[in-house]
Amino acid sequence: MFKNQYFKLFILSVLAGMMAACSSAPSASPSSSAANVPQDKSVTLLFNVQSPSVDPHTDVNYTAVRAGVSETLVKVSKDLKLEAWLAEKWDSKDGQHWTFNIRSGVIFHNGKAVDAAAVKDSLERAQKLNPSVKNALHIRDIQADGQILNITTDKPFPEFVSELVHPNTAVIDTTFTGDLPSGTGPFKAASFRAGSELNLDRNEQYWNGEVKLKHAKFMFNEDANARQLAFQAKDADIV
Repeated sequence: MFKNQYFKLFILSVLAGMMAACSSAPSASPSSSAANVPQDKSVTLLFNVQSPSVDPHTDVNYTAVRAGVSETLVKVSKDLKLEAWLAEKWDSKDGQHWTFNIRSGVIFHNGKAVDAAAVKDSLERAQKLNPSVKNALHIRDIQADGQILNITTDKPFPEFVSELVHPNTAVIDTTFTGDLPSGTGPFKAASFRAGSELNLDRNEQYWNGEVKLKHAKFMFNEDANARQLAFQAKDADIV
């Protein structure tokens, strides 16, 4: 499942990047007095594949990451290279013992700080709920200390970091008891109807800059004609 998916993950990174592009770091020289003021704008996206869930650890459609609700430790850049995301940097001397520096100042949508312990709990949940994640990561042990996450794989595994770009490894707060995931992305999940629509609200405390959109909506319809008609009727901005 996790192998040879870089092109697919590149497409996913474009989608996630498009949502992330709805946020930006404050400009050093704004062109107008309102340049750094979030706008009350919204966008509606209509997809062809229905999503039965927004749990990033089990959803095969990767809706939470596509919608900017959750983020992974590492992502694929536009030139198909590994790029830091929630992990600022990582290192391994032997391909089996890995050290990750978790980015400081990031908070979940529910206000809880993201530290190595939270990432550990999230990865353990993903492995428990999703056998594909467990089989792909080959993790033998995880230890957390502040913002430092130490992971030992069950064998030398030089490509381990590349497996962490997969959306099913996205980091969420496992202690949150709400119906929708509490992630770290630019948008909070406001409501979800399986196979129908996902409504998103701006994350006012996003770690990676101001979020330009106030709302976004993901809708799903497998009928190509219906999607075209929705676009023509301006019921959807992007199809």
